[in-house]
Amino acid sequence: MKLTRIACILALLPLSALAADKPADPPADGAVVPLVRVGDFKITNLHYSIFAAEQGNAAQSKPQQMRVLNELVNTFMVARSDVGRKLADNAEIKAAMEVDNARLLARAVIRDFLDKVKISDAEIKKAYDAQYAHAKPKEYKARHILLKTEDEAKAVIAQLDKGADFAKLAKEKSTGPSGRNGGDLGWFTPETMVKPFAEAVKALKDGAYSKQPVKTQFGWHVILREKSRDLPVPTLAEARPKLVKKLKTNKLSAYIRSLRDKADIEVISAKGDSGKK
Repeated sequence: MKLTRIACILALLPLSALAADKPADPPADGAVVPLVRVGDFKITNLHYSIFAAEQGNAAQSKPQQMRVLNELVNTFMVARSDVGRKLADNAEIKAAMEVDNARLLARAVIRDFLDKVKISDAEIKKAYDAQYAHAKPKEYKARHILLKTEDEAKAVIAQLDKGADFAKLAKEKSTGPSGRNGGDLGWFTPETMVKPFAEAVKALKDGAYSKQPVKTQFGWHVILREKSRDLPVPTLAEARPKLVKKLKTNKLSAYIRSLRDKADIEVISAKGDSGKK
């Protein structure tokens, strides 16, 4: 491989063809440009773009481009060596390559579906009315004390019942990261919290703390709801991007379910028994 030749090729290519934040599409004119030949395999500008993007390397300077291209050449050279070709037949490696290939293609199918699926204005309006017609959104300001056991949480509630300061107890006893700040969680909307926590906050009144420990996957919480306030209902225009994303996700889920309904899937047990799924 002649490095001077590679440098000349790089100099002729636009940076947009050499570096991208995501795998690149072919140039507008459809040209896929060979950069380097490794044995009987040609590395192209698309190989380079994908490799650079996966490394998070914008490769804007020529020295950076050279370094990334050399790494790419080494990668293909090693992978296509005699040992690499032999290992490609190893059952575990072969399975890993099949999983990676399936994952890549599945992501491409999903991306293609989301790019092409159409969402009508009527669908957006219907979703908007369903979500916001009777909505009275609120956000809450709260503190919490996170404990490992229910008994520890009940002991903290008993101290609060006797007049202990919530923020001081949080600093002393909370195992959560907010403990150092007196358990302060700031302002938040219910959907940003796990459901049991959010439901407990909504059930409290401003200034009240939970009289029973609240269990989540993080542990046992004692919660103080300090304040609450109404939020304005977004306009249709403001809510549109979020609604479109949600509708596209729903259609994607339906599409995947339809593929599964039509797929010939058979679960085979270790004993050789099988069953259709």
